[in-house]
Amino acid sequence: MKRIRTSVWLTAGALVVAGNLYLTLKEDSKADRSQWLTSWTQAAEGDVVETFQTTGVLVPAEEYPVYFDSSKGTFLRFLVEEGQEVDAGTPLFEYSSAPLDREVKELEAEKAQIETKIRLADEQISQLQSKLSSLESDEDRDSYSTGSYDAETNSESIEIQIPKDYETAKAVIENEILEQQTEKRELEEQVNQVDTRIKDTKSQKSELIVKSETEGIVKELNKTLGNPIITLRSKQAAVQGSFDEQQMSEVQEELAIRASVDQVPGTLEGKITNIEKYPAQGPSVQRQSLYPFIAQLDENSIEGNKQLLPGMKANVTVITDEALQAVTVPVTALLKSGDESYVYVLNDKARLERRAVEPGLLVDGLQEITSGLEAGEEVVSDPEKLMAEHGFFVTPVDYQAIDKSEYDNMTAKEKFKFILMGLFS
Repeated sequence: MKRIRTSVWLTAGALVVAGNLYLTLKEDSKADRSQWLTSWTQAAEGDVVETFQTTGVLVPAEEYPVYFDSSKGTFLRFLVEEGQEVDAGTPLFEYSSAPLDREVKELEAEKAQIETKIRLADEQISQLQSKLSSLESDEDRDSYSTGSYDAETNSESIEIQIPKDYETAKAVIENEILEQQTEKRELEEQVNQVDTRIKDTKSQKSELIVKSETEGIVKELNKTLGNPIITLRSKQAAVQGSFDEQQMSEVQEELAIRASVDQVPGTLEGKITNIEKYPAQGPSVQRQSLYPFIAQLDENSIEGNKQLLPGMKANVTVITDEALQAVTVPVTALLKSGDESYVYVLNDKARLERRAVEPGLLVDGLQEITSGLEAGEEVVSDPEKLMAEHGFFVTPVDYQAIDKSEYDNMTAKEKFKFILMGLFS
C-alpha cells in the first residue's frame, strides 16, 4: 500500500513538472510564464542636458568709440583717465573755445555799431520833433521864412530844405521824422538778429564738452588725437571664443552657456549673442576653420565680482538642448520594434506590462520619456534578457522584510494557494 502511494505521488510530481515544462517551452503557449527579475529601476524626474565643452576668454561685452570732430574746433584737453569708470553724462574731453570767443567778440562789436546808429536816429528824431513843435506855434508861424534847417547830433547832421509855405514845410519835417523812425526800427531788428547770433554762438560752448552717452570704463585715450579719440568698454563681461567645424553644426545664437574661471569660484551663466559665419583666419585647406563667437554673461552672475578681469581664460559649456524636470529611464530600459518604442513596466498586479512610450532627448545613457510613463513607475532595466514578455514576475526575497507572524496568521487555504503559485510559476 505504501508503495502505491509513493508511486502516485511520484507520478503526480512528474506530471506537474512535465506540464510546466510543456507550457513553458511551447512557443505559442498562452499560459502565463513567471519571469525571474533581479534588475529593475524606477522612472525618475530630472534634467537631461546635452552639452559640449570649449574654451574662451573674458572680454568686455561691448566697446563704444568716441570721435573727435575737427569742424567743431581744436582739441583742448581730456577730462577722464584710462581705467576710470564713467556714467552717462560724464564729461570726456573738451574742444577749445577760442574760435567761438573771437566770433562772439566780433558780433558784440557789430552790435555796438548798430546801437550807435540807433542813438543817432533818436537824437535826429528828437530835434525834428522839436522843430515841428516850434513851427506849429503861432509865433513861429508868423515869423516863418524860407531856408534850410540842420538837425545836428554829436556825430553827424542832416540838412532839411524848408519850403516857403507852412503846410509844405510841416509835411517835409513829418516825413523826415517817419523815415528816421523806420530806420530806427530796422536798426533795432538788426540788434535782435545779432543778439540771437551771439546767444547761439555762446550756446555752442556747451557743445565743446563731449559727454559719455553710456556707462562704462575708459579703455583707451588716443593722445595723438586720431579717431576714435576715446574708447569706452562696457562694465558687462562676455566670453569670446571659437567653434570648430563640428561644433558649428550644433550651435546657434541664443543658446545658453555656463562658464567658469579657474581663479574665481562659482559658475557664470549667459547666452551666445553672436557667431561669425566666416573663419577667423579665412578659408584654407591647410588648417582647421575656427569661427569666432561672443557669449554675453548675465549681470546677476557677475555682479559684485571684482575678481573677474578681461583676459582671464574661461572653460565654457555650451547647452545645445535640454529637457528640464523630465521623466527619465536608463537607455537600456527602452526597446524598439519598427517605429514603436516601449518599456516593460512592473505594474501593481505583479505582472509585466509592455507599454508604448515616446522617447525624447538621450544624453550619456539617460533617456527622456515624453509620454507613456510617469515618474515613480518601476521598469525592467535590461528587458533584452527577459524570458517572457507577459505574465507575473518574481523578484529575490528581501529576507529582512519577512515577518514570520504574517505566515502564522495565514489560513491553511492561503498557505496552500501560495505553495501552488510557487510550484506553477
